[in-house]
Amino acid sequence: MRKLLLGIVLFVATLTSCIKEPEVPYTEIEQRSLRAWMEKYHSDLVDNYQEKGGYYVEVLERGVADSLPISGRDVWVWFDFTARNLSGNVQETRSYELATQLGTYTDYTHYIPAYRFSGKDSHTQMEGTYLATFNKLNIRNQESGQMEEFEVRYGTKLRLYLPSSIVGSTSATNDGGYEGDYSSDVSKPMIVDMHIWGHVNNPVAYEGNRVESFAKTNGGLCYEHKATKDKTEAKSLYRRGITRSGQTEEEVDTRPLEFYDGRWHQPIDTVAHLLVNYTYTPEHRIDFKGAISADTAMYTTESEYIGGMVYTNGVSDVDSRINAALLERFGKGIDTDNILEADSVKKKTTAKVWYIGRFLDGYIFDTNIDEVKEIIYGEVTTPGEALSFNTTNNEENSYILAWEYAIPTLRLGQWAAILTVSTYGYGLSGKIGSHKSTTTTDSSYYDYANYYNYMNYMNSMYGYGYGGMYNSGYYGYSPYYYGYDYTNSSQGTTTTVTTTSSEIQSYAPLLFQIFIEK
Repeated sequence: MRKLLLGIVLFVATLTSCIKEPEVPYTEIEQRSLRAWMEKYHSDLVDNYQEKGGYYVEVLERGVADSLPISGRDVWVWFDFTARNLSGNVQETRSYELATQLGTYTDYTHYIPAYRFSGKDSHTQMEGTYLATFNKLNIRNQESGQMEEFEVRYGTKLRLYLPSSIVGSTSATNDGGYEGDYSSDVSKPMIVDMHIWGHVNNPVAYEGNRVESFAKTNGGLCYEHKATKDKTEAKSLYRRGITRSGQTEEEVDTRPLEFYDGRWHQPIDTVAHLLVNYTYTPEHRIDFKGAISADTAMYTTESEYIGGMVYTNGVSDVDSRINAALLERFGKGIDTDNILEADSVKKKTTAKVWYIGRFLDGYIFDTNIDEVKEIIYGEVTTPGEALSFNTTNNEENSYILAWEYAIPTLRLGQWAAILTVSTYGYGLSGKIGSHKSTTTTDSSYYDYANYYNYMNYMNSMYGYGYGGMYNSGYYGYSPYYYGYDYTNSSQGTTTTVTTTSSEIQSYAPLLFQIFIEK
């Protein structure tokens, strides 16, 4: 009887061991874990579960009630966001104040709201934030206790509890200085705070309006491209004469004097919203704040985002210091009395260009002028050099279209300001910021292993007779070249170079202050 019972037990045990445990996908495991976490720490938000995406929503502020909602529309959205892990450690932020508190602030980072597309067929947002802006959200109204549909709009503040499936492998959209004090974990849930500042339906038209508004605030805008009719033929002949300077008829610059009237003009008649101020010099302060105030369509708090350590006293103070440095180094350039007597940049095959690249709120995203780097960044990590611009063959250049169109219309020794929409800049894609460190080691490699390998190579290549000569003379590990101690491998220098560049967002209009060397 005992043998029979023992056999049954062994048989059952054998069957049990052959049964495979059910495989549960990681996404389902994470969903269960996230729900358990929500029930433990935020039980009041469990009902705010969103079927599309499997995430939870907390409405911190409902926003302006009479503003247009974003959901279901193809729009470009401005929004701040800060991403944290479930422990509350910041992984990414666009907040200048928070970055400063964390000690992750950089002078190369433009701490303004993200500008991303939210549409029916595509989007450029993190998946979780897109689901929250495009779809209507099902939430429990805290006042009535009833479930309701909620649409994100201007002023809305949300807190999203996202599983990794709608975050991606990393939360970071780029590494241009928005990182927090902790790196992003792969396949881990994330908490994201969002603040919606506004949206536009037509970013191209909006961008064109911004450029025109900026030009009107800073000298005026002129779309005329011919001299006025009251100019006499004698003056026209004189103008052609002083621009000829012994050149052939094809080389004559027939650009009228009216282009040097302090207003912004089109360097190419058929290219809209690319403008040049030919009379700009560092003596003229650019009014960034006035341009922002005139642009009523911009998100309300843009002026507050002229932030960062160097801008704490306002962009005007920074401009005063920069302008003084530019005048000291380059001078005021050509004045309006003799500008037509100066040679065109086409007089030289290669023009040397010094520049400052800015956004329309005054933030400097790039420059090759060391004095400006010192003011903005407090250091000069890489000495600036003049950029070479080929005036005869654009294929030799690798610059944005705004430069290709505008710089050939300038003159040697001239200051000018170029104002452009992103169509002739970095376009729809913009430019990803970067913050990279490269470490290199400079070593003489005279340890024993390198010495032995070198000797074998030398003998096989030149023979043993030559080996003695090379060892003692030109290439050997002699005192002259490498020192006495070939067993010492600790010598050498290690250099770490950090290269940082600013992010340029999609549809970003740009301003360039340009100086052309004589």
